[in-house]
Amino acid sequence: MTGTLTWTIRPAGPADADALALVGQATFLESYAGAIDGQAIIAHCTAQHSAATYRDYFARGAVAWLVVLAPGDAPIGYAMTCPPELEQGQPGDVELKRIYVLSRFHGTGIASALMDTVVDASSGAARLLLGVKSDNNRALAYYAKHQFTQIGTRRFKVGDRAYDDFVLARALHC
Repeated sequence: MTGTLTWTIRPAGPADADALALVGQATFLESYAGAIDGQAIIAHCTAQHSAATYRDYFARGAVAWLVVLAPGDAPIGYAMTCPPELEQGQPGDVELKRIYVLSRFHGTGIASALMDTVVDASSGAARLLLGVKSDNNRALAYYAKHQFTQIGTRRFKVGDRAYDDFVLARALHC
């Protein structure tokens, strides 16, 4: 990439469901093509990263932020929090359901800015929780850098296969 990168993080809502779905599908494919069966990826993205799924999350209290690139406001990343769905969740916790940035923009500071946005917006919560594939070393290093520690495990299904996830938490200062 050449030139100066100009991007903005802005609140996202139900009207952004198509953009969130697009980035969610693209980043899931980028991350897991070759590691997870292709048909399972397609089925997973169809179920978990559809615009309807995002609209449903918003209806249940999710909060999201979209990263757009100038000029033209192309969506290149997002983060979404929701009430905890992880069994390790406790009253006062918030779950970081997704934080994705297209790989072309890794190393630009966008992911850290997104994390800062999430942490600032979640300041009234006790902890921020998330699940991450146990062998996703790049993500694990990123989360460790942002003060997350492992508090448990879970099984995560994509297609007919189950994968191990680590459940991580970060204490937030109320």
